[in-house]
Amino acid sequence: MRGYSLLISAALLMGALTANADSLVTIRPTGTDSVNWSQLGSSYTSIANPFTFTTADGVAGTGSYASGTGEVRQQNNGWAGNFADGDFLNWTTDVGNGPLTLNFSQGFTQIGAQIQSDYFGAFTAQICDVNGCVSEDGNSTSAGDDSAIYIGISSATPIDSVTFSLTSASYDPNDFAINQVSLDGGASPVPEPSSLLLFGSGLVGFAGAMRRKFARKA
Repeated sequence: MRGYSLLISAALLMGALTANADSLVTIRPTGTDSVNWSQLGSSYTSIANPFTFTTADGVAGTGSYASGTGEVRQQNNGWAGNFADGDFLNWTTDVGNGPLTLNFSQGFTQIGAQIQSDYFGAFTAQICDVNGCVSEDGNSTSAGDDSAIYIGISSATPIDSVTFSLTSASYDPNDFAINQVSLDGGASPVPEPSSLLLFGSGLVGFAGAMRRKFARKA
């Protein structure tokens, strides 16, 4: 029986190692790193597709739109929305070039940003990583009071790529902007599947040997 218990324990451990639990984050964390879009230029600067950027701590990144190009805008200087005054934004432009995907050269435990539909009214935002998506409802206004919703995704495994999008909006769900990106908990690369398999095989082999040992004592 103890041998079988070890086998079950090994299987549970493998499940824990490979589990990917994503959670929605609605409040911007303090963060360990960030991306400010002012590095791409002043308000009204066109953003190439794809484009490159660097986090505050020097982590390299690339971004891409589903189509076309983007544009830098700044709250109260080319953008009359509900971000905080002076926030630099990455906008998918009024022809709706979203969704927007960001890739990082290392993983983080949480990635997110405030987001707003270009057209005023209710919308639903979504952020996805390789494990899945989380969503949040928001309301786009001209208040300029930092009331834009924050949408982030956190995971037990490192996140090195996210896609921001709107699943619904009052007009065009591909027309939206995000402000500075918050990155929390710099993480190590995800273990290779082959490494996990070898580790799991070793555990199962060990459990089998222990079962035989206990069987001989019976």
